[in-house]
Formats: sequence, structure tokens, C-alpha cells
Amino acid sequence: MCGCIVMSCSLFTVMYNSEISFHRFPADPEVRAQWLIKIRRENFSPVACTRVCSRHFKTGDFAVTAGGKRTLNRGAVPCLFAWNSFTIAAPDSDSEMDVQLAQDHDYCVTPTTSAVTDALSDENEALRRRVQELEHRLETLQLQSHFGLHRLAGSDEDIRFYTRLVHVFFK
Repeated sequence: MCGCIVMSCSLFTVMYNSEISFHRFPADPEVRAQWLIKIRRENFSPVACTRVCSRHFKTGDFAVTAGGKRTLNRGAVPCLFAWNSFTIAAPDSDSEMDVQLAQDHDYCVTPTTSAVTDALSDENEALRRRVQELEHRLETLQLQSHFGLHRLAGSDEDIRFYTRLVHVFFK
């Protein structure tokens, strides 16, 4: 894996974080030679994955593209190293900010999980209505299939049909 090749730099991986960027050696031979001198690697030949991290450049050496990508300006040379007493300042612990969190807001919910949750809630509600409809329909069908006097009470013809058997035997 490629990383920063500056001696005593602890950033070994290209995918460190969003604040650190890694930069290839320039194609211009003069600027490339300046880079090699500055990083104290005079007899070193950079290869395709050789990189120098953004911690070794001044903040003015960068430009931000329209897409938000941070690029190195032409002719920029690394100049911030451990041997020239450059250190990254530790964040001041006294400068903590008071942050007000809204109690009615779920900070863990992302737009995608929110959309999925809403879709599942809608589907769940539709399925509940469907189950209630089917239960009502089942109840209706069960009532229709019961054989009893209440079923025959509405039709004189049905009563005659089911009661004539007795009439045939006792004639």
C-alpha cells in the first residue's frame, strides 16, 4: 500500500481521512528535484504509488475545485517536516463548543433510513387493512355456510323442501 514517503511521517495509508490528501511527484523534472531535496531523498527514484501527504505543504499550496476536491498548486514544494521543527498543533481542549441537541430529532437517522422506515410503515399499514378486510370476509363466508333455522327462515320454499320428507313418510 502506498503512503507518505517522508522520513518520520506516520501516515502510511492513502485512505487516511478526509482532512489528509496524498500527492504524486510532479512530472516537471525541476520541481521533482526540489521535492527530492526537500524530503531528503536525493538518491531516490519515485514510482507510481510514491506519495507525499498534505501535512508537508502550506495551506496556501492547495486549491479547491468546483467539485470540492483539494488539489495541489503547480510548483508547490513540500516544506513542513519534523527536522525543521514543524509540528502539528494539538487541538486546544479549552475551546470546546457548547452544542444544543434537539430532543425531537434522531441524529442516527439518515435520509435513506428515514425513507425506508416511511416506506415500511406505509406497507405495514396497508397489510393491516388487508388482513382486517380478509378477516371480515371470512366471517361473512362462515356465517353464510352455517346450516340452521335462521338460514331457512327467509325462504318458504327451503322450509317446504327440508320438511316434506316427514310429510312423505306419514301420508
